[in-house]
Amino acid sequence: MKLKTKRKKRTSRKKGSAKGEALLNQVVKLTGLPSKELKQELKEILEKKNITVSHLNLGQLRDAAASYVREIMFHLMDKYHLKKNDSMH
Repeated sequence: MKLKTKRKKRTSRKKGSAKGEALLNQVVKLTGLPSKELKQELKEILEKKNITVSHLNLGQLRDAAASYVREIMFHLMDKYHLKKNDSMH
């Protein structure tokens, strides 16, 4: 009598890479912002956080996007010499 053993599913790096890249592309597209620039900015932020696109998940991308928004706000506040409680109006 032969016992059947379950084989582990192999996950190729290519597949993971494609998923991470597809996720990044989809989110960038949905923003309506210039795709090339936004994608590059997000990739730079991910790199600083030691996250590769091939291992990217939604939570990590959400974190990178939040960092990007904070960075933009910081530069705007600095440009207009605003403090946290000041208004831009």
